[in-house]
Amino acid sequence: MNQKQEKKPLITIAIATYDSGNTIEKCLKSIQKQTYPNLDIIVVDSKYYDKYKQEACKKIITKYARYFKDGPERSIQRNRGIKEAKGEYILIIDQDMYLSPNVAEDCLNTLLKNNCHAILIPEISIGEGYWTKCVALDRYVTTYLEDGKNECCRFFSKKDALVIGGYDPTIVGAEDADFHYRMSKLGYIKKIKSIIYHDEGVTKFSARVKKKYYYSKAFRRFVQRYPDAATAQFFPLKKAYFKHWKLFIKDPLVTLGIITLRTAEVSAGILGVMIKK
Repeated sequence: MNQKQEKKPLITIAIATYDSGNTIEKCLKSIQKQTYPNLDIIVVDSKYYDKYKQEACKKIITKYARYFKDGPERSIQRNRGIKEAKGEYILIIDQDMYLSPNVAEDCLNTLLKNNCHAILIPEISIGEGYWTKCVALDRYVTTYLEDGKNECCRFFSKKDALVIGGYDPTIVGAEDADFHYRMSKLGYIKKIKSIIYHDEGVTKFSARVKKKYYYSKAFRRFVQRYPDAATAQFFPLKKAYFKHWKLFIKDPLVTLGIITLRTAEVSAGILGVMIKK
Protein backbone atom coordinates (compact mmCIF):
# COMPACT_ATOMS: atom_id res chain seq x y z
CA MET A 1 0.00 0.00 0.00
CA ASN A 2 1.50 3.37 -1.02
CA GLN A 3 1.65 6.49 1.12
CA LYS A 4 -1.32 8.09 -0.61
CA GLN A 5 -3.51 5.07 0.15
CA GLU A 6 -2.43 5.00 3.80
CA LYS A 7 -3.88 8.47 4.33
CA LYS A 8 -7.35 7.34 3.34
CA PRO A 9 -9.69 6.36 6.20
CA LEU A 10 -10.13 2.63 6.67
CA ILE A 11 -13.57 1.27 5.79
CA THR A 12 -14.74 -2.00 7.27
CA ILE A 13 -17.21 -3.97 5.15
CA ALA A 14 -19.12 -6.33 7.45
CA ILE A 15 -21.24 -9.22 6.16
CA ALA A 16 -23.54 -11.44 8.21
CA THR A 17 -23.84 -14.88 6.59
CA TYR A 18 -25.81 -18.11 6.85
CA ASP A 19 -25.17 -21.06 4.52
CA SER A 20 -23.78 -18.62 1.97
CA GLY A 21 -22.03 -20.99 -0.43
CA ASN A 22 -24.06 -19.95 -3.47
CA THR A 23 -23.28 -16.22 -3.33
CA ILE A 24 -20.53 -15.32 -0.86
CA GLU A 25 -17.54 -15.63 -3.18
CA LYS A 26 -19.14 -13.41 -5.80
CA CYS A 27 -20.00 -10.95 -3.03
CA LEU A 28 -16.41 -10.91 -1.74
CA LYS A 29 -14.96 -10.59 -5.26
CA SER A 30 -17.15 -7.54 -5.82
CA ILE A 31 -15.53 -6.01 -2.73
CA GLN A 32 -12.09 -6.76 -4.15
CA LYS A 33 -13.03 -4.75 -7.24
CA GLN A 34 -13.86 -1.60 -5.28
CA THR A 35 -12.12 1.56 -6.44
CA TYR A 36 -11.55 2.53 -2.82
CA PRO A 37 -8.20 1.04 -1.75
CA ASN A 38 -8.30 0.89 2.04
CA LEU A 39 -10.76 -1.80 3.07
CA ASP A 40 -11.11 -4.19 6.00
CA ILE A 41 -13.45 -7.13 5.32
CA ILE A 42 -15.27 -9.02 8.07
CA VAL A 43 -17.63 -11.96 7.71
CA VAL A 44 -19.65 -13.04 10.74
CA ASP A 45 -21.02 -16.47 9.97
CA SER A 46 -23.92 -18.09 11.79
CA LYS A 47 -23.16 -20.89 14.23
CA TYR A 48 -26.44 -22.59 13.54
CA TYR A 49 -26.40 -24.60 10.33
CA ASP A 50 -24.88 -27.78 8.91
CA LYS A 51 -21.23 -28.10 10.03
CA TYR A 52 -20.04 -29.49 6.70
CA LYS A 53 -21.59 -26.60 4.80
CA GLN A 54 -20.16 -24.23 7.38
CA GLU A 55 -16.64 -25.53 6.85
CA ALA A 56 -17.03 -25.25 3.07
CA CYS A 57 -18.19 -21.64 3.43
CA LYS A 58 -15.37 -20.86 5.84
CA LYS A 59 -12.77 -22.07 3.31
CA ILE A 60 -14.12 -19.61 0.76
CA ILE A 61 -14.53 -16.71 3.16
CA THR A 62 -11.08 -16.89 4.77
CA LYS A 63 -9.45 -16.35 1.37
CA TYR A 64 -10.86 -12.83 1.36
CA ALA A 65 -11.89 -11.76 4.85
CA ARG A 66 -11.52 -12.02 8.61
CA TYR A 67 -13.86 -14.71 9.88
CA PHE A 68 -15.99 -14.84 13.03
CA LYS A 69 -19.02 -16.85 14.16
CA ASP A 70 -21.96 -15.48 16.11
CA GLY A 71 -25.74 -15.41 16.12
CA PRO A 72 -28.32 -16.71 15.86
CA GLU A 73 -29.97 -13.59 14.42
CA ARG A 74 -28.50 -11.18 11.88
CA SER A 75 -28.58 -8.22 14.27
CA ILE A 76 -26.27 -10.06 16.67
CA GLN A 77 -23.91 -10.90 13.81
CA ARG A 78 -23.87 -7.30 12.62
CA ASN A 79 -23.15 -6.02 16.11
CA ARG A 80 -20.21 -8.43 16.24
CA GLY A 81 -19.03 -7.02 12.93
CA ILE A 82 -19.25 -3.48 14.32
CA LYS A 83 -17.36 -4.53 17.44
CA GLU A 84 -14.57 -6.24 15.47
CA ALA A 85 -14.31 -3.50 12.84
CA LYS A 86 -10.90 -1.91 12.47
CA GLY A 87 -12.25 0.82 10.24
CA GLU A 88 -13.41 4.27 11.23
CA TYR A 89 -16.35 3.74 8.87
CA ILE A 90 -18.52 0.67 8.35
CA LEU A 91 -20.46 -0.64 5.37
CA ILE A 92 -23.05 -3.33 6.19
CA ILE A 93 -24.13 -5.69 3.41
CA ASP A 94 -25.68 -9.15 3.07
CA GLN A 95 -24.18 -12.34 1.65
CA ASP A 96 -26.25 -12.11 -1.53
CA MET A 97 -25.26 -8.57 -2.42
CA TYR A 98 -22.75 -7.57 -5.09
CA LEU A 99 -21.26 -4.08 -5.01
CA SER A 100 -20.80 -1.96 -8.10
CA PRO A 101 -17.16 -0.75 -8.18
CA ASN A 102 -17.65 2.75 -6.72
CA VAL A 103 -19.90 1.97 -3.74
CA ALA A 104 -17.37 2.29 -0.91
CA GLU A 105 -15.72 5.39 -2.38
CA ASP A 106 -19.05 7.04 -3.16
CA CYS A 107 -20.30 6.36 0.38
CA LEU A 108 -17.30 7.92 2.08
CA ASN A 109 -17.04 10.92 -0.23
CA THR A 110 -20.76 11.68 0.06
CA LEU A 111 -20.76 11.34 3.85
CA LEU A 112 -17.74 13.63 4.30
CA LYS A 113 -18.79 16.18 1.68
CA ASN A 114 -22.30 16.58 3.11
CA ASN A 115 -21.35 16.22 6.76
CA CYS A 116 -24.10 13.63 7.20
CA HIS A 117 -24.29 10.69 9.58
CA ALA A 118 -25.23 7.79 7.33
CA ILE A 119 -25.66 6.75 3.71
CA LEU A 120 -28.40 4.97 1.77
CA ILE A 121 -27.34 2.74 -1.14
CA PRO A 122 -29.86 1.94 -3.91
CA GLU A 123 -30.51 -1.76 -4.52
CA ILE A 124 -31.46 -3.51 -7.74
CA SER A 125 -32.83 -7.05 -7.37
CA ILE A 126 -31.55 -9.67 -9.80
CA GLY A 127 -32.27 -13.38 -10.19
CA GLU A 128 -34.40 -15.83 -12.11
CA GLY A 129 -38.03 -16.81 -12.35
CA TYR A 130 -41.45 -15.16 -12.32
CA TRP A 131 -41.59 -14.33 -8.61
CA THR A 132 -38.13 -12.79 -8.77
CA LYS A 133 -39.36 -10.47 -11.52
CA CYS A 134 -42.19 -9.46 -9.19
CA VAL A 135 -39.82 -8.80 -6.29
CA ALA A 136 -37.44 -6.87 -8.55
CA LEU A 137 -40.13 -4.55 -9.93
CA ASP A 138 -41.58 -3.98 -6.46
CA ARG A 139 -38.15 -3.04 -5.07
CA TYR A 140 -37.38 -0.82 -8.08
CA VAL A 141 -40.63 1.12 -7.72
CA THR A 142 -40.81 1.38 -3.93
CA THR A 143 -37.16 2.07 -3.14
CA TYR A 144 -34.99 2.90 -6.15
CA LEU A 145 -37.40 5.42 -7.63
CA GLU A 146 -38.51 6.88 -4.31
CA ASP A 147 -35.22 8.66 -3.48
CA GLY A 148 -34.59 7.54 0.08
CA LYS A 149 -38.07 6.38 1.04
CA ASN A 150 -38.49 2.79 2.25
CA GLU A 151 -34.72 2.27 2.45
CA CYS A 152 -32.32 1.80 5.34
CA CYS A 153 -28.81 3.15 5.80
CA ARG A 154 -25.85 0.82 5.30
CA PHE A 155 -22.83 3.12 5.69
CA PHE A 156 -21.93 5.06 8.83
CA SER A 157 -19.11 5.71 11.25
CA LYS A 158 -18.28 3.09 13.85
CA LYS A 159 -18.49 5.82 16.48
CA ASP A 160 -22.10 6.68 15.58
CA ALA A 161 -23.10 3.00 15.44
CA LEU A 162 -21.81 2.54 18.98
CA VAL A 163 -23.50 5.73 20.16
CA ILE A 164 -26.94 4.41 19.19
CA GLY A 165 -26.20 0.94 20.56
CA GLY A 166 -25.93 -0.94 17.26
CA TYR A 167 -28.71 -3.18 15.97
CA ASP A 168 -31.48 -4.23 18.35
CA PRO A 169 -31.37 -8.06 18.64
CA THR A 170 -34.96 -8.15 19.94
CA ILE A 171 -36.28 -6.87 16.59
CA VAL A 172 -36.02 -9.55 13.92
CA GLY A 173 -36.70 -8.70 10.28
CA ALA A 174 -37.17 -4.98 10.90
CA GLU A 175 -33.80 -4.46 12.60
CA ASP A 176 -32.56 -2.48 9.58
CA ALA A 177 -35.45 -0.02 9.82
CA ASP A 178 -35.09 0.34 13.59
CA PHE A 179 -31.36 1.03 13.23
CA HIS A 180 -32.07 3.54 10.45
CA TYR A 181 -34.64 5.46 12.50
CA ARG A 182 -32.33 5.66 15.50
CA MET A 183 -29.41 6.74 13.30
CA SER A 184 -31.55 9.45 11.69
CA LYS A 185 -31.95 11.08 15.08
CA LEU A 186 -28.23 11.90 15.02
CA GLY A 187 -28.54 13.91 11.83
CA TYR A 188 -28.85 13.92 8.06
CA ILE A 189 -28.87 10.74 5.93
CA LYS A 190 -28.13 10.95 2.20
CA LYS A 191 -28.46 8.55 -0.74
CA ILE A 192 -25.68 7.82 -3.23
CA LYS A 193 -25.97 6.84 -6.90
CA SER A 194 -23.74 3.74 -6.92
CA ILE A 195 -25.73 0.52 -6.85
CA ILE A 196 -25.85 -2.73 -4.90
CA TYR A 197 -27.13 -5.73 -6.85
CA HIS A 198 -29.25 -7.95 -4.59
CA ASP A 199 -29.23 -11.56 -5.80
CA GLU A 200 -32.67 -13.00 -5.07
CA GLY A 201 -31.79 -16.29 -6.77
CA VAL A 202 -34.98 -18.11 -7.72
CA THR A 203 -37.69 -16.59 -5.52
CA LYS A 204 -40.26 -19.04 -4.17
CA PHE A 205 -43.70 -17.75 -3.23
CA SER A 206 -44.10 -19.99 -0.18
CA ALA A 207 -40.63 -19.19 1.15
CA ARG A 208 -41.30 -15.44 0.98
CA VAL A 209 -44.59 -15.80 2.85
CA LYS A 210 -43.10 -18.08 5.53
CA LYS A 211 -40.23 -15.64 6.02
CA LYS A 212 -42.66 -12.77 6.55
CA TYR A 213 -44.56 -14.84 9.12
CA TYR A 214 -41.34 -15.72 10.97
CA TYR A 215 -40.16 -12.10 11.10
CA SER A 216 -43.54 -10.77 12.17
CA LYS A 217 -43.53 -12.82 15.38
CA ALA A 218 -40.77 -10.51 16.66
CA PHE A 219 -42.40 -7.41 15.13
CA ARG A 220 -44.31 -6.31 18.22
CA ARG A 221 -41.47 -4.21 19.65
CA PHE A 222 -41.09 -2.41 16.32
CA VAL A 223 -44.84 -1.71 16.26
CA GLN A 224 -44.64 -0.24 19.76
CA ARG A 225 -41.63 1.89 18.88
CA TYR A 226 -42.76 3.11 15.45
CA PRO A 227 -46.55 2.70 15.19
CA ASP A 228 -46.98 4.86 12.08
CA ALA A 229 -44.21 3.18 10.09
CA ALA A 230 -45.31 -0.26 11.25
CA THR A 231 -48.93 0.32 10.27
CA ALA A 232 -47.89 1.05 6.70
CA GLN A 233 -46.44 -2.47 6.48
CA PHE A 234 -49.93 -3.94 6.81
CA PHE A 235 -51.38 -2.43 3.64
CA PRO A 236 -50.98 -4.59 0.50
CA LEU A 237 -50.93 -1.62 -1.88
CA LYS A 238 -48.13 0.88 -1.36
CA LYS A 239 -48.35 4.56 -2.26
CA ALA A 240 -45.49 4.16 -4.73
CA TYR A 241 -47.59 1.72 -6.78
CA PHE A 242 -50.03 4.50 -7.65
CA LYS A 243 -47.29 7.06 -8.20
CA HIS A 244 -45.51 4.86 -10.75
CA TRP A 245 -48.58 3.19 -12.23
CA LYS A 246 -47.28 3.45 -15.81
CA LEU A 247 -44.58 0.87 -15.05
CA PHE A 248 -47.19 -1.62 -13.88
CA ILE A 249 -49.36 -1.19 -16.97
CA LYS A 250 -46.43 -2.29 -19.13
CA ASP A 251 -46.35 -5.73 -17.53
CA PRO A 252 -49.79 -6.68 -16.13
CA LEU A 253 -48.80 -10.29 -15.40
CA VAL A 254 -45.94 -9.19 -13.14
CA THR A 255 -48.21 -6.56 -11.59
CA LEU A 256 -50.72 -9.28 -10.70
CA GLY A 257 -47.91 -11.27 -9.13
CA ILE A 258 -46.77 -8.30 -7.04
CA ILE A 259 -50.27 -7.75 -5.67
CA THR A 260 -50.72 -11.47 -4.98
CA LEU A 261 -47.37 -11.83 -3.21
CA ARG A 262 -47.79 -8.61 -1.29
CA THR A 263 -51.26 -9.61 -0.10
CA ALA A 264 -50.00 -13.00 1.06
CA GLU A 265 -47.03 -11.45 2.88
CA VAL A 266 -49.21 -8.89 4.64
CA SER A 267 -51.68 -11.60 5.68
CA ALA A 268 -48.82 -13.72 7.06
CA GLY A 269 -47.43 -10.69 8.87
CA ILE A 270 -50.74 -9.88 10.53
CA LEU A 271 -51.17 -13.51 11.55
CA GLY A 272 -47.68 -13.59 13.05
CA VAL A 273 -48.29 -10.45 15.07
CA MET A 274 -51.63 -11.72 16.37
CA ILE A 275 -50.43 -15.18 17.40
CA LYS A 276 -48.68 -15.24 20.75
CA LYS A 277 -45.33 -16.96 21.02
